[in-house]
Amino acid sequence: MVVFSFIQPYLITLAVAGTAAVIFHPVHTRLVRLLRGRKTIAAFFMIILTYILVLIPLIVLGIQIATEASGMYADLRSGTQANILTDFLQTLESMLQQYIPSVSIDISNISQYAGQALNVLAGSLQTFFAGTVHAIFLTFLGTIAYFYMLRDGTNFIDYIIRISPLTKEEDVKLFDRLHQAVNSVVRGSLIIAVLQGTVTGIGLMIFGVPSAVLLGSIAGVGSMIPTIGTTIVLAPVIAYLFISGDYVSGIGLSIWGALAVGMIDNLLQPLLVGRGMRMHPLFTFLAVIGGISYFGVSGIILGPLLISLLFGLLDIFLEETEAT
Repeated sequence: MVVFSFIQPYLITLAVAGTAAVIFHPVHTRLVRLLRGRKTIAAFFMIILTYILVLIPLIVLGIQIATEASGMYADLRSGTQANILTDFLQTLESMLQQYIPSVSIDISNISQYAGQALNVLAGSLQTFFAGTVHAIFLTFLGTIAYFYMLRDGTNFIDYIIRISPLTKEEDVKLFDRLHQAVNSVVRGSLIIAVLQGTVTGIGLMIFGVPSAVLLGSIAGVGSMIPTIGTTIVLAPVIAYLFISGDYVSGIGLSIWGALAVGMIDNLLQPLLVGRGMRMHPLFTFLAVIGGISYFGVSGIILGPLLISLLFGLLDIFLEETEAT
């Protein structure tokens, strides 16, 4: 109990490091072969590669999102600059009143709620980056854990199987379930979300929509919601462009969304997610949302892993019940 109490504050960091080790395990295995069995050197190179490809871009993206969210929040509060949300709502209200005079959209309340959401988002990101010493320590701890999990991961798994009260077959089934969850959520859904968010943001930049990085990030999160996807951003932005009279940009962004964003969803998703976690998209979505609300950003990974572990244990329980 005492050991768990002083490890507990770092469990999320260790879980994220373990997930990263599972994701990049195939690459590490190839590096080990190229380096003739030198696991330590291969793990060291994997750390450098992960920093370059994942960690540094995420930090840059987080800073940009916080900057754009703060700027949009300031615009909403001051009202001194034209704001896409306010302009859109005012134009929409005018159009609707031509047919239904009694229609009224409470722009002030909507702008207030949107501003509060932007303020929470910007504040959360700024708080994370402001806690420099703590963030550096967690990054260092995660890097060390990531290194050893890459190098000695199979030994750790073998030891867990040996001390587990479950049978070896049941432990193997659980680890297989977690492995499928990582493949589906991280290699599948998250990669799709990153690609769709990036492509959406590029399209918004091309057609002159402000705060493209922030809106692209929201579109990426939206792409993880079943049946909604990037339309959570593209639909209102395209509607605003048409309502404001910018038909060329509206048509262009519509084509961009249908071709560029749609092709990613239709072509890559079956390849990346098709053989992933055996879980209904609704449960995946609830796991992501619940994970984020409980663990923060890390919940995008930890939520589905915990749900997958639960379903794995339920499967074992059902099999044992049916066998008796």
